[in-house]
Amino acid sequence: MMKRLCQRKVVCVLWSGLIMVLLLAAGSTYLQAQVEGVAVSLSGKITAVNGAEMTILSNVGPVAVKLGERIIIRSEVPVTFSDITAGMYVGATAEKQSDGTFRASRLHIFSEDQRGTGEGHRPLSSAPQSASTMTNANVASVEDVMVQNIKGRMLLLRYKGGEIKVVIPADTLVVKRVIGDRSLLTTGAEVSVNGTKFNNDTVTAVQITVRAPSK
Repeated sequence: MMKRLCQRKVVCVLWSGLIMVLLLAAGSTYLQAQVEGVAVSLSGKITAVNGAEMTILSNVGPVAVKLGERIIIRSEVPVTFSDITAGMYVGATAEKQSDGTFRASRLHIFSEDQRGTGEGHRPLSSAPQSASTMTNANVASVEDVMVQNIKGRMLLLRYKGGEIKVVIPADTLVVKRVIGDRSLLTTGAEVSVNGTKFNNDTVTAVQITVRAPSK
């Protein structure tokens, strides 16, 4: 009888120790998540700026954004489609055409320090009816063309795993990203934010791009 009681006590102690280890591990993981946060990207319009903080109205509602100490801020400067040259790293918003090429509605030229960002070809929206795509890739070649009596440029975009041809009509919005400062962050500005989201839902921004208005 005494032997069985001792065995039960040992089992209880072992189970208690295991439970304590699991609780400590879970607590450690939770605390680590609290400290490290989660990487996020969001877009929207600035509705308020207060020192090192601002509020963005995104598609999920208002989001509080803190400006990190080493934040990088860029602006988009409109350029002409003739400024596009081979070797640039670009992002093209486009729709596929019946001939297999893509027709761009917007093209942004990344700053050199952003080369490789989001490389690839993907749907721009999760909506089944959306035909828009986003392709971040290197410009392999540039050719002046006429498409449906519209002067434009045909870009061969190469990315890891594939390539596509994108037509840039002359009236397409083409912008180049350049380094800016906090004076660009004003109420009403359209921005894209990359940062870290913590448990209190506040996002600490690492990079902000102030978007050029669409035509």
